[in-house]
Amino acid sequence: MPQIELIKDTLLRRHALGGAGRADRLVHGDAAVELASLPDGALDLIYIDPPFGTGAAQIGRAAGQRYADRADDPDAFVAWLAPYLAESRRALSATGSLFVHLDYRAVHYIKVALDRLFGRARFVNEIVWCYAVGGKSRRGFARKHDTILWYARGVDYAFYPDAIRVARRAGSHMRVAGGVQEKTDKKTGRVYRYPIAAGKIPEDWWTDVETLNHSDRERTGWPSQKPERLVERVVRAVTRPGDRVADWFAGSGTTAGVAQRLGRGFVTTEREAAAIALCEARLVTQGARLLAEGAAVPPLEVHKR
Repeated sequence: MPQIELIKDTLLRRHALGGAGRADRLVHGDAAVELASLPDGALDLIYIDPPFGTGAAQIGRAAGQRYADRADDPDAFVAWLAPYLAESRRALSATGSLFVHLDYRAVHYIKVALDRLFGRARFVNEIVWCYAVGGKSRRGFARKHDTILWYARGVDYAFYPDAIRVARRAGSHMRVAGGVQEKTDKKTGRVYRYPIAAGKIPEDWWTDVETLNHSDRERTGWPSQKPERLVERVVRAVTRPGDRVADWFAGSGTTAGVAQRLGRGFVTTEREAAAIALCEARLVTQGARLLAEGAAVPPLEVHKR
């Protein structure tokens, strides 16, 4: 029996003896089918990183449309993605959120579509993720950021700022003493004091998470792979253990892997068979390690749609 199958068999037997919770789902197929099977309000977070402008042949099918992944046809991209967005909104809980990760080629078009779908009042943040790894341009400023659009399903959306605090940076106008950082307002003279250990809530521009390079141990070989630290910040910000997370374009399985590690349930889909194999191996291996450490890990169901 191959090693991955041996691990899966061990996990299934352990779950049969008293495993944890409802099963997590890894689905090989189009997300449209999986979304249609979900009841209203089933999910607490949806994070998607849809492919765009990579030059790949054709990807996905939704509402009878087939989208050619070309950087010169953003209108076709919006038309292809719109049904997924609409179904995602329906599947979100009243406190749930949708995060859509895009680059400069598509973000403005999708922002307009999401404003119309959710309403502009449900727009929470435009998060700019800045990084430095990669090539430079001799014909302009190097494009070194992605944009993550955050929309909430309702007015009382979940947000847990204490789960994502980061270290404060002491500037020339700050003084550190006795574990407390003091900041003086130059206009009013008022002094603000912050416990250093508490840290601060990040702004909407993130420079402290670098993109993956070829030598990172986290690398799986999937070209669009995002760092776990990036997705982890999103997951921690709007969910708690036991909540359910979804990703309709799994790729290397980063969203599912982070959700599993943090004790969130998940459902994730992917059309590419190679990606599904990669995700399954990643999740089964991590799940075995978590179980060995005493964590309660739900069983993993793999389906083909």
